[in-house]
Amino acid sequence: MNMAELRHAFIRNLKYYRKLKKMRQLDLALELGKNPNYINSIENGKYFPSPETIEQIAAILEIEPIRLFAQELPASEEKSEKEIIDLGTMEAQLRELISQDITKVFAESQHS
Repeated sequence: MNMAELRHAFIRNLKYYRKLKKMRQLDLALELGKNPNYINSIENGKYFPSPETIEQIAAILEIEPIRLFAQELPASEEKSEKEIIDLGTMEAQLRELISQDITKVFAESQHS
């Protein structure tokens, strides 16, 4: 893996793990004690953090620093984020079905 690929993987993984923790760029920058635009600059490829800062970022995100350089995100983590989205959709669909069933039962009880 060359340096450009390493940087690209780092940026992609930083965004992924930051969003997984439901953190804004600003939140992460403030936790690091950096300028509010610092994470934005990293994620846009303008800056690359020092090894010490990479360790701090990983600690805040509660991951091992090496995970920020993985070429591919683990399937279980990709799946878990997708499952969270799917569960939200499923919950909305179930609520709609329950509402329809309650309405139907209520309507039928009035006709009896």
